[in-house]
Amino acid sequence: MIARVLIVAAGLMGAVAASQVPEIMQQYQQRLGGAVQELTRVVERFDADAASEGLTREAALARYDDVEDGFIGKRGASMKVALDRFERIKAHRQALVDAAMLERPALFVKYRDPSLFAGAIDDYRPAVPTTTEGALYAFVGFVFGAGFASFLIGGWRRVRRALLRPSAVT
Repeated sequence: MIARVLIVAAGLMGAVAASQVPEIMQQYQQRLGGAVQELTRVVERFDADAASEGLTREAALARYDDVEDGFIGKRGASMKVALDRFERIKAHRQALVDAAMLERPALFVKYRDPSLFAGAIDDYRPAVPTTTEGALYAFVGFVFGAGFASFLIGGWRRVRRALLRPSAVT
């Protein structure tokens, strides 16, 4: 009886923990969207400034390399980093939006941006899953939690039986 209660309790803890995964991914995706939105403004302004001088983005970036002023060269390097990050997180966001429910976790892990993820975790607040995805994760978490507890309890029972078994005297 106690073993069943422990198994169900472990299953419920696993369900609650696993059901939070879609919420974490959703909050991360919201941060990703905000970063893309903000970087879009920076990129559009840079491209507009370049176009007003008759330059492409690549030509404008190359101009930074031609200047002997160290500060201007550093600004050019910073702009290249910003443009690379913009393209990377924009592609990641789109991949998450287009992904099927079961593909999302793999894409999330594969492409996650460490600073955006850290921010999402810092601001994270648990939520009750009300989506099919949340229910699926809760079910899987319950199965794993209950299975793990069952495995531990079964192992403990075998060890206990072995220790309590009378030894054969020859």
